[in-house]
Amino acid sequence: MTRRTDHAALETDVPADEEPYRCPYCDRPFRETEYRTLHVGLTHYDVMTDDERDRFQDAYRDESDDLGLFRLRTFAVLVLLYFGMLMLYSVVT
Repeated sequence: MTRRTDHAALETDVPADEEPYRCPYCDRPFRETEYRTLHVGLTHYDVMTDDERDRFQDAYRDESDDLGLFRLRTFAVLVLLYFGMLMLYSVVT
């Protein structure tokens, strides 16, 4: 299922000294080139070039790695918090 939105209706605020990265297919602005690459791969996958497909796969893999690391760190913090609270409870009672 692909969600399509009217990108012309999206409001953007671009500083005067900055040029946004624009999607070559729908002209939607992005702050980072990685965001544009992921957008092209997820939204315009049926018309993108092989070079764009390779860049998308690299960016998607990097994003997945970063997300996995974030989940691992979050889990570690929750475990430490849980056992910290457990130890605090055992000292207080």
